[in-house]
Amino acid sequence: MFCALLKFTVKPHCDEPFRHHWLAVTQWYSRHAGSLGARLHRASTGEYLAYIPCVSRAQWKQQGDMSDAELHRHRQAMRECCEAIELLYELDVVEDWLRGEVGGGRV
Repeated sequence: MFCALLKFTVKPHCDEPFRHHWLAVTQWYSRHAGSLGARLHRASTGEYLAYIPCVSRAQWKQQGDMSDAELHRHRQAMRECCEAIELLYELDVVEDWLRGEVGGGRV
């Protein structure tokens, strides 16, 4: 298993649209690309961190090549809500003791 950790610095007053488009992108990948889903966290600094597990590093790389009008629209809108998007880490899982979904996928 492989995971990516991304940091999003969202523009002031853009939290709600950012979260809407992030969720739409995440759900698209889950429905159409075999994604395992993702978790979005808000840091005490106000930035957002996304934890994105994938079956493999190859699957992660493939997701960047997806071409779909709906996906493109949401990805572009999500980017426009951000001052910066940074890939912090690409992580190979060496131990996995994370329990199943909490609250049906929504905390």
